[in-house]
Amino acid sequence: MSRNQRATARAPRPRAQGGGQPGASGPHVGPLRLTPLRVTLAVALAGGIGFLAWSVFVRDANQAYQVPMMATGFFVCGIVLAIVAVMSLGKVISAGREGRDGTAVLTALAGGLMAAVAMLLLAGAVIMSLIWTGTKAS
Repeated sequence: MSRNQRATARAPRPRAQGGGQPGASGPHVGPLRLTPLRVTLAVALAGGIGFLAWSVFVRDANQAYQVPMMATGFFVCGIVLAIVAVMSLGKVISAGREGRDGTAVLTALAGGLMAAVAMLLLAGAVIMSLIWTGTKAS
């Protein structure tokens, strides 16, 4: 390999104007591209956490619906994190194919943690639902 070929092999790839990856367009928050799915999942996760916090901390005269509201909050957060875990699988595959091994490993770890937390939240929703059906008067 000649000196000129080594120099061109090390040349940095051209960046898009937005600072993202080549060919990436649209709005970005740092290196993260904002897609409609990511925004929807972020809003759903924030709403689920907010609803769960509200159902735990707000006490009113009618506390009869606190348990099903908590089950709903757990369920929404669990579904959102399960979708994020599945989305991370695609990022692991693409990072592995591009030779970015460190990114693939860290994304796989984060996706696995998201999946574990999602299963815990969904189990919490099932437990809250069982508590709710067990407390009803026959």
